[in-house]
Amino acid sequence: RHTGGPSLLDLLKADATLMANPSAKQGISDMDILFTLLRAYKVLDKISFDMSLARGLDYYTGIIYEAIVEASAPPAFAANATESPAPSKPKPSKKPKADDGEEDELDESQVGVGSIAAGGRYDNLVGMFTAAAAAEGKKAPGLPCIGVSIGLDRIFAIVWPKWVEKGMRSKETMVYVLAAGDGLLEERIALVQELREAGIKTDFLAKKKPKLTAQFMAGEKDEVPFAVILGGDELKEGLVTVKEQKWEFVDGKKTKVQSADQGMKVRRDELINWIKQTSTYQGWSSGRLI
Repeated sequence: RHTGGPSLLDLLKADATLMANPSAKQGISDMDILFTLLRAYKVLDKISFDMSLARGLDYYTGIIYEAIVEASAPPAFAANATESPAPSKPKPSKKPKADDGEEDELDESQVGVGSIAAGGRYDNLVGMFTAAAAAEGKKAPGLPCIGVSIGLDRIFAIVWPKWVEKGMRSKETMVYVLAAGDGLLEERIALVQELREAGIKTDFLAKKKPKLTAQFMAGEKDEVPFAVILGGDELKEGLVTVKEQKWEFVDGKKTKVQSADQGMKVRRDELINWIKQTSTYQGWSSGRLI
């Protein structure tokens, strides 16, 4: 496996057999132009020319590439385009096979999230469709193309832990409406609509008669700071119970702050103003947990 930068390109140019192949010669010429541009843009150190790179589709007609970041690369990987090509040697990608007949295990030092984006040049792909649309007997014009696909799942897998470390949460829901005892589905929906119309992001468990524990768990999963609990007797008096919930970091992990507070009674018709005036609501508008 050869990787490197301009020095690797010089090594390939010196191979007479390789340069005798028109296709290989054209590819090396294209890489020469690419390295010239990379040097001009001062990003040559961000590129590694890897001759083992391959894409799984056959419509590429020129350069192919994959993008990685430090967090997505295998721990043993060091991408440096200015390095001299390392001599080829066997790479232990698997652990020794066990005597009990079990399957070989991958060497985890060679495994990472992988590329977060990939693509290449495909001059003839679009031409296949334009040719089909062209009138019979007419040659479709060439249409050079180059593209890239981005792996959002892989990017999120890298970004999410950093987001959590900053004390941020995944959703902006501020209020979770629950019911104690009877399901009070219509009452919950009515309150949710009022809060949403007032600009307060609100959610609830869309079941007819959910258990109170299940409702609390759903709200805690999204780290919602306000739990508004409806009860039949309280509603008759025009009241609701509001319980503020907080989270903290313990040994690097998010943990809900345990409290014996059972919440406080708030008049239902004053709930919107009460929530908006709390320091919790105003401080959490940024989405920060703590």
